[in-house]
Amino acid sequence: MSAEPISAELVVSTQCQHISPRGYHCHMLRVADESFCPYHFRQTHLAAMPDPETLGAELLAGTGNLNTADRVNTLLANVTKQLARGRIDRRDALAIGYLAQLLLNTVPGVQKEHQAIRNAQAREKAFAETQARLRAIKPA
Repeated sequence: MSAEPISAELVVSTQCQHISPRGYHCHMLRVADESFCPYHFRQTHLAAMPDPETLGAELLAGTGNLNTADRVNTLLANVTKQLARGRIDRRDALAIGYLAQLLLNTVPGVQKEHQAIRNAQAREKAFAETQARLRAIKPA
């Protein structure tokens, strides 16, 4: 059994077509139906990604400060839309989903804090009004 030499044509047809700035060819195998290996394929697709500022603005549109379940749900809907359009990576969408879950877990606590602050402010206002009425009633 003798090993047949691999033709240069076959090697070139299966290799990544990326050429470095120094003129070296990548030796990795290319992705099926593409010209690049997985690494360079990802790099070329990342270059085509939208501006991060624009994407961030689109993801956060209508979410306010994310202190209610409705606003967190809006964020998740925006992430789903961007993922479906292929504008964000699946791993990024998973990370945002996990963070949204953490935010949802804190919403009741945040709402209780806000209610406690409103109650304290109402008590202070009622106390000040009562003091003002007592001063007005007090004979001089």
